Amino acid sequence: MEIKIGCTGWSYDGWSGTFYPKRLEKTNWLKYYSSIFDITEINSTYYKIPDQSITKKWNADTPDSFRFTAKFPSIITHEHRLKNVQEHIHKFLSSLIPIHHKVLALVLQLPPSLSFDEAKPRLEELFSLLPNDFKYPIEGRHESWFTDEAIDYLTEKNHCLVWNEIVGVNNPYPITSDYVYVRLIGDRSIPENQFGKVIIDRKELIKKWSDKINHLENKVSLALVMGNNHFEGFGPATANSLRMNLGMNELIWESKKQKTLEI
Repeated sequence: MEIKIGCTGWSYDGWSGTFYPKRLEKTNWLKYYSSIFDITEINSTYYKIPDQSITKKWNADTPDSFRFTAKFPSIITHEHRLKNVQEHIHKFLSSLIPIHHKVLALVLQLPPSLSFDEAKPRLEELFSLLPNDFKYPIEGRHESWFTDEAIDYLTEKNHCLVWNEIVGVNNPYPITSDYVYVRLIGDRSIPENQFGKVIIDRKELIKKWSDKINHLENKVSLALVMGNNHFEGFGPATANSLRMNLGMNELIWESKKQKTLEI
């Protein structure tokens, strides 16, 4: 089983001086991030479909081996609730053309109010519009997504139901496809102005997640795991802790190098 671990985004001011070298220009943050991690989830696409000038720079700033996942724009998932979205789908997919070869998955994060019954016929229409080039993990947050009916449907279609760690969602973590997509979000109690350091120690929870991922061996071929700042306060530290729990190499960035030199 291949495991890829990254962060939900890379452009956070609080990471300057803790992950990014203090004097590194913001325009070079992705280039630096991709020298440490080999994958990221693009969070900004949820808020706005990027211009191709932006995605061209993302491509130029990352090595050929780097991989992206990206969230579907909220205009598709939340405003239109997957209904009558052909125009927006076309615009979104077109925006990703410069990084097409680096995109692994496009994430359908659905609103908590969108039930499986309401979404099901819209998903049928949606997938008729989507190319087979990417994986399309579905993050359903309404409780109906965790019923036997929904899980059977998703399994039959080989659609991955996202595993998430988020307050208010009672996810039983079913395997519904040949891969698993994990989002460690947390409870959003940590304000953005504190991002950049571990505020809440979740070592025990990270250990539980590493056990869940280890148990996927021989059950799926790929596990994609994304750590959010809200989980502990510092996405790179969360990702690193999980890596080490899974027996993977610790990643070393600039501030870690400096601390090592000071000891």
